[in-house]
Amino acid sequence: SHQAIAKQLQTNIDNTTAEFGDELITGVLPRFDTRKARQFDSYWNWARQDAYEWIQQTIEVCITGVTTDVDVSNKERLQQLQNRADVQLVQMLAATAKILGASNKDVLLPAIQLAQSLHDACKSTLSQLPVFRELSGLMQPKTCISASGEASYTEIPRTSERTWTDYIGHMSDDSHHDIPPHIHLCEKSKNGQWLYDKQLSSTYYDGLSDINQQGTSFVGRTALVTGCGRGSIGAEIVRSLLMGGAKVLATTSSYSRQTTLFFEGMYRKYGSRGSELMVVPFNQGSVQDIDSLVAFVFGQLGWDLDYVFPFAAVSDIGSTVDNLGSHSELALRVMLTNVLRLLGRIKLAKAKYKSVGRPALVVLPLSPNHGNFGGDGLYGESKIALETVFNR
Repeated sequence: SHQAIAKQLQTNIDNTTAEFGDELITGVLPRFDTRKARQFDSYWNWARQDAYEWIQQTIEVCITGVTTDVDVSNKERLQQLQNRADVQLVQMLAATAKILGASNKDVLLPAIQLAQSLHDACKSTLSQLPVFRELSGLMQPKTCISASGEASYTEIPRTSERTWTDYIGHMSDDSHHDIPPHIHLCEKSKNGQWLYDKQLSSTYYDGLSDINQQGTSFVGRTALVTGCGRGSIGAEIVRSLLMGGAKVLATTSSYSRQTTLFFEGMYRKYGSRGSELMVVPFNQGSVQDIDSLVAFVFGQLGWDLDYVFPFAAVSDIGSTVDNLGSHSELALRVMLTNVLRLLGRIKLAKAKYKSVGRPALVVLPLSPNHGNFGGDGLYGESKIALETVFNR
C-alpha cells in the first residue's frame, strides 16, 4: 500500500540521516548550473581603460599638483598593460600623445612623455607572448603574542631578501655541509624512500630564475582550478595563469554577485592578450557536479585541460578522534575521495574526445601536516592519502 511505501521511505531517510548526518547529506548537494557561468575575455577593453586612466591621472597631477595614490612608474602595471597590448591600443596611445603634444602646454609634458613611453613599450611587445612574471614585493610572516596571550598575524616586507633574485639565491643555497636547501626536490629511490636530488633541485631553481628574469607564458594552455576564493592559494594560481595568457575555468562553492565581481576584478587587472576566465558554481563534494563540470569543459566549451588544480577544501577545526562527525566525513570527501573521482572523470573524458596524447599536469594540494597538529579532523589523513597517487 501507499502507506507502507511511504513508511519504508521515511525509515530509509531516517536511517540515512542517522548514519551520515545532516552536514554530509546537505554538503553533497549539487550546485553546478551552466546558466550561471560567467565568461570574461575582454582584455582589450580593460587595457584601453587602464591606459587612459593612467594618463588621465598623470594629467591631473600635472594640473593640480596633487599626487594621487597611483604610482605612475609602477613596473607591475606596465607589464600588465604590455601583456594586454594589441595594435588598436598602440594606435590609441599614439593618437593620445599627438593630441596632448598639440596643446603646446609645458605643464602637460609628463603626461605626454608617459603616453609616448607607454606607446613605445606596448609596441615593442606586440610580437611577443604575454608572460607571467612576479613583480610584487617580497613578504615574510610575523606573529606577535600579546601580554594577554592573544596571537596576531601580519605580513611584513623581507629585509634579508629585497629582490626575487636574492630570495631564489637564498632558498637554493646548499653549501651547508650537504644539508639540502630549505626548498628542494626529491626522487624516489629503489627501496621506496624519497631522497634529496641535487640535480632536480638545481633544475627547479634554474627554472625559477628564468621565470624571474624572462617570465613564462601559458598561451594555448587551459586550466581547471577549484578552491580559488579570495585570499587563497588557488586565487594566486588563477592570477598567474591569466597573466601568462591561459584559459582558466575557476569554480566557486559560494556563487554570488560579490564572488563574480571578485573574479571580474581579477580578470580586469590581470587578464592578458588571448586569456579567458570562466567562472561556474561547483561543489567538489558532489559527484553529480563533478560529472557535470567535466562534461561542460570537454563537451559544451570544447576545451581540453593542460593543468588541473583541485584545491577545494573544507576546514574542520576542533574535530578529534573522539568526536568525528558528519562534517569530518564531508571534508574527507571533498579533499580526497572526490579529488580522485575528478581526476578519473578527466581521464575518461580525454579518452572519449581522443585527447590521450595531451596529458594534464595535476598539482595535488599536499601538506606536511600528517596529523602533527591535531584537532583538524581527517585533514592529515586526506593529505597523506593523496601521496599514494604518486604510486599509481
